[in-house]
Amino acid sequence: MPFWRALCIYVPVVTKDEMFAAIFVQRRRLADMLDGLNDDEWNTASLCAGWKVRDVVGHLLSILEIPIGRFVLNVIKARNFDKYSDRVARQIGARDPKSLVASYRALADKRFAPPIVGPIAPLTDVFVHSRDIERPIGKQSNLDSDGLRTVLDYVCGGGARGFVPPSRTRGLRFEATDLGWSLGDGPVVLGTGEAIMMAVASRRSALAELSGEGAIVLRQRVS
Repeated sequence: MPFWRALCIYVPVVTKDEMFAAIFVQRRRLADMLDGLNDDEWNTASLCAGWKVRDVVGHLLSILEIPIGRFVLNVIKARNFDKYSDRVARQIGARDPKSLVASYRALADKRFAPPIVGPIAPLTDVFVHSRDIERPIGKQSNLDSDGLRTVLDYVCGGGARGFVPPSRTRGLRFEATDLGWSLGDGPVVLGTGEAIMMAVASRRSALAELSGEGAIVLRQRVS
């Protein structure tokens, strides 16, 4: 789910500096969590289809390591965005785990965001991919609540093209039972903020954690 495919303008409730701060914190939290994984956990299938945990980390690192101009040029050469993104994620993800963690931690405070979309893209990317990694290996969510509300505004608001098709959330009301957050009108989708984020982002395992009439509609749309 490469973040710069989103071609929409998001009007944030929080400032760019606040979003970058949340990005930096989550990257460091993820690096700390990764530091304690064993070989089996590094090779566990993530919630990102076809990617192991190490490949998701490779993707997150590719965004930080490869200048966007070079990335775009390589996509043009490859003539396929998804294939190039997949290849480079696997290449970087094949490195030694200690090297992956060290590199990710060293780049945790890199202030980068794609043009037009801005920092909401890397914020969403690191929040969703953190849980892509953590859920399959039994790690509890430690996402920042304010950052999660910001991501939910984005992915449930109908403007997160490249992450979530507008038709997926249209006509539904989302209510996070743990955040005091809600958005939209229509049949209600109830669940934790993290579960809502993951379900809206096509992580089917999170759909079972949602309730309400709107959850039935959402399951049909994701399927």
